Amino acid sequence: MAVNRSPLWFRISCFLLLLFAVLLFVLSLGGAIYAPPISQALIPTLLVGIGLGVLVFAGYFHFVWRKQRASDSASHDANRKLTSVFQHVLDGILILDDAGVCLDCNPAACALLGVSPDNLVGQPIMRFHAGPEEFAHNWKTFLVHRYQRGRTQLKRADGKTLFVDYAIAANSLPGRHLMVLCDTTERKKAEASLRESEERLHLMTDNIQEVVWVMDANSKELLFVNPAYETVTGFSSAALHADRLSYQQMIHPEDRELVLKKLDEAAATGQFDEEFRIVRADGAVRWIWSRTFPSKHADQLASWLVGIAADITARKQAEAAAEAAHAETEALRKSTFALTQNLSMDAVLDTLLACLFDLVPYDSASVILAEDEIRLFVAREAPKQPGMRPFVTLETTESPLLQRVLVERKAVSIPDTSQESGWRQIKPLAGNRCWMGVPLMTAKGMFGLLSIGASTPRRFTPEHLRLAKSMAAPAAAAIYNVRLYERAEIYASELEHYIDELKQTQKQLENTRGREAS
Repeated sequence: MAVNRSPLWFRISCFLLLLFAVLLFVLSLGGAIYAPPISQALIPTLLVGIGLGVLVFAGYFHFVWRKQRASDSASHDANRKLTSVFQHVLDGILILDDAGVCLDCNPAACALLGVSPDNLVGQPIMRFHAGPEEFAHNWKTFLVHRYQRGRTQLKRADGKTLFVDYAIAANSLPGRHLMVLCDTTERKKAEASLRESEERLHLMTDNIQEVVWVMDANSKELLFVNPAYETVTGFSSAALHADRLSYQQMIHPEDRELVLKKLDEAAATGQFDEEFRIVRADGAVRWIWSRTFPSKHADQLASWLVGIAADITARKQAEAAAEAAHAETEALRKSTFALTQNLSMDAVLDTLLACLFDLVPYDSASVILAEDEIRLFVAREAPKQPGMRPFVTLETTESPLLQRVLVERKAVSIPDTSQESGWRQIKPLAGNRCWMGVPLMTAKGMFGLLSIGASTPRRFTPEHLRLAKSMAAPAAAAIYNVRLYERAEIYASELEHYIDELKQTQKQLENTRGREAS
């Protein structure tokens, strides 16, 4: 540490005052010896002046001396504080010469490098650097610029690696350079651990099919989405980053109000679990299931909403297909049950057309039965026409399409009759723009067909055709059974008539024999 000395102005002032007092004393002494008697009167005056000068000098010296003592005391206190800071600061402090050799160090520097002061002082700091060439380059740069700040890697005396932030200031004292070392090893480890966690998170989010999203709970802006966002929605992440509320426009208009309302509620509850539809960039409608993760602090309002969104269109389609299959099965069960409950042809035909409408939304339909291979007749029409309608008969040659159904025994579907060359506007086919013909046949053969029509083209889908064919099987069996029953009733009636005639003949014969015997 530097030794405290009196200021230069104080030393010069004392020297001038002392020189002035000596000069006065010499003049007064010379005047007393050589001066004539007349000038002897000046001697007391000079003595008084000398005394006053001494008194003034003494007062001035006392004042300056007190200031110097106060300055020395303050300097001493500052030195004590500086020494205390130097010894107790948590960061390592080294004083180096121009060659990078350690001249002094504090305890924190010794603890940081794992050496004692005796083994550190007099040693080049390069000895503790993991990269000596890097240190040599940085030291040359420092000597030119006189200041340097950076990060480097050190090796302790026990071989462990340290990461430190350092700062060097040149000429804290002439030829003395101050280096401060701050240990950042734990922070580096934490940063490395955080970086590894982020890499694992990105590895996971970049390779899953579900959309991972983070939303500002207050503004409802999407702050983060993973690459699956583009796959599921068809919209680019760049467009979302340009307008973080643009996701709201892809929610299906029928679901948008409910979804946004649920998001508002989620800002308070932190809970969001909804299934809704979106409209992709290519116009396709997809079903999405989105939910948030539960908050660890349920008593606090969530500032972020973190969740996932999955495309559940396949599941929804499977559910719809299952529901349709169940509805179809139920409709077929009811229709089969209804068709078998009555053996009246009128009741069976009416029930058949009513149950068919539950499966296929037609505008008109009819049951056409065959009298033989050529002649057909319309057994029932729907909707029923008011009043009595004449019995409609037709021949297969009048309509190539009817003939095709009866000959090939296969269902026929015409999406647009105006574009079908074989279409004929005959009763009961007139007015239909979309038409299906489904054969009615059993193991005993085919005896008719179902004619199903719509007033608009392309009304019926392949699914409608499949349902109509499913309906035709029990309908054909029911009509066949009714026919058998009607024939059985006819045969029974004829048999009863024959029995009555036989009984009457037998009775007449008995009467005749009785008359002959008498």
